[in-house]
Amino acid sequence: QGCFEVELCGFTVIPAVLDAEEVAQLVKLLDAADEARGVEYSYENAYARLITNAPAIDDAFLPLIDHPSVLPVLEQILGEDIVLGSMNSRIVRPGDPAQGLHSDIPIVHRRQLGTPVMLQVTWMIDGFTEDNGATRIVPGSHRAESSLPPETLDIPHILAPTAPAGSVLIFNGQCWHGGGANNSKLRRRAIFGHYRVGPWMRFQTDPTVAFPQERWQKMTRSQRRI
Repeated sequence: QGCFEVELCGFTVIPAVLDAEEVAQLVKLLDAADEARGVEYSYENAYARLITNAPAIDDAFLPLIDHPSVLPVLEQILGEDIVLGSMNSRIVRPGDPAQGLHSDIPIVHRRQLGTPVMLQVTWMIDGFTEDNGATRIVPGSHRAESSLPPETLDIPHILAPTAPAGSVLIFNGQCWHGGGANNSKLRRRAIFGHYRVGPWMRFQTDPTVAFPQERWQKMTRSQRRI
């Protein structure tokens, strides 16, 4: 069903992939990482906190790379020759504004038919709600020719999928999307994994930077491959 929804609408949601204990551990790790190495980040007229290369931070992030509830969906759509182009965390604080709608795929790489070049996996470390900055997506926009909505286009249908903490949003990187404004009183944490087709795709964040050799030894075969 998830693969069908990604093909038809451009996205799908898998609820409650992580349990409460797993989520609590990642919350603690992200907050510590934000304090130690987080940076201010601005993109598409919005700002937030950014933590790069989550798998280099702690072993607890490794299972997200090839999670059995997520990887089969990715491989059914993209095939098995995929690369994790990045796995970063974006933390939207109370008062942080909404991003402008955009696509992660430039026009030269967009595909109206066939296998897309990238899927984004959004791990909801905090539950996504209408108030705290849930990612907004224009359904079907993965079929559009343009990477950005035309300035004169009125878009009446923009969805912000909501789900509890530990859920996963998977969407075609060609979709017009953007982080929502956080109008709540709490931070909204999320981890974003960019899965790209084939080793020819450049990394968004080089996963080998500051990656401990001892952690490599702990990884599964599929994690190393990806």
